[in-house]
Order: sequence, then C-alpha cells, then structure tokens
Amino acid sequence: MSTLRSLIQDSKKAKEELIASTVRMPRDLHLFIDDLAEHLALSRQEILLSLIREGASVAKEELKWNVPDDEGESGGFHVLNTNKRHTDEDHRWMMADGVAAAFYDPWKFNIDRIKKGDIVFLYENSVGIVAYGEGSGVTLKKDRDGDKDECHYQELKNFKRLPVPMPAIEVKKLLGRNVVFLRTMSGMPDGKKVLDRLRAGSKGA
Repeated sequence: MSTLRSLIQDSKKAKEELIASTVRMPRDLHLFIDDLAEHLALSRQEILLSLIREGASVAKEELKWNVPDDEGESGGFHVLNTNKRHTDEDHRWMMADGVAAAFYDPWKFNIDRIKKGDIVFLYENSVGIVAYGEGSGVTLKKDRDGDKDECHYQELKNFKRLPVPMPAIEVKKLLGRNVVFLRTMSGMPDGKKVLDRLRAGSKGA
C-alpha cells in the first residue's frame, strides 16, 4: 500500500499532459478499484493511473526495456522506436530529416551500434513501420534540453518514407514470431523479409 501511495503522490507532483483513454474491465475489478479509491480517499482516476504506471514498470523490467540487444544478433537490420510516448517533436525530426536518434544513457548508445549499410526501420507507436534507411556508420552528437551530447543520431542514406505504414501485426505475421517494438532499438536478424516486402510494395504502388 505504501508503494501505491507513493506512486500516487509522485503522480500529483508530475506536470504532464494526460490523454483520455477508455477501458472495459470485469465487474469485480471495477468494484475493487472503487473500494480502493474510497479507502485511500483518492479519485478513481488517481488509482487507475497509479495501477497502470506500476504495471507498466513491471512490464518494462520483464521485457528488459533498457537492456540493448546483443549487437551480433541484428543481422544488419534494426527497428528503432521513434518514441512518441514523450514528445511528437523527436518523431517529426527523424521523419523530416531522415535520421535515427536516441537520447540519454543508456538509450543513446543504441545508435552507436548501427554500422555503415545497416538497415534501420523507424517504428511509430500504434502505427507501425513508417520509414527506413541505411545507417552511415557515423554517430553524430548534439545537446538535449541543455544536456551536452545526450542525443546520438545517424543520418540515414536512401531514406524512404512509406506511403502506407506496415503495422506491427503484419510484421509479426510475416516473420512468424513476436517482435518487440517497445524498446528504443532492437536487432532484427530476419529483417530482409521486411525490407523485401516494403520494396515490393513500393514497386507496386
């Protein structure tokens, strides 16, 4: 209970944009949340947000969200999440300038692993693969919110924006396996299948 209470207190202090969402749940769970809210003298919104945050924290730990993949398993293909969870600006920059970028330790070091000629697929949350290009092998750095060199990025050669995104479910079906899109960057050893599909689609368009 103390952990939940501290999460709620922290959420009150945080100043962030809240996005409306709707979820259907079993009746017994709904009643439990109402009882818990009444017991803690908090709103249902505060209880739900805190439970979701705690659950997300567990999911990140189980998925090893912050742990980079083995560099040798990429097969020369990577999928980079443009991370619209925090801001749309980074996504727009990557799409407009044709770059692959990540920010802060340890995420920024993913970019250093991209070798010259590697294919990087850009994945947009809840949309799918929206673009791809070839790594230059040269990692550039710039400041991030006043913090020196906390942005690592590479310019992507032959950058292609997809007229129609390739949804996550389609990628998983094509590869016949689960694909983790939640990490900042993951290796995709069988990424040539995705590249071939995207190139075939562009020829047919």
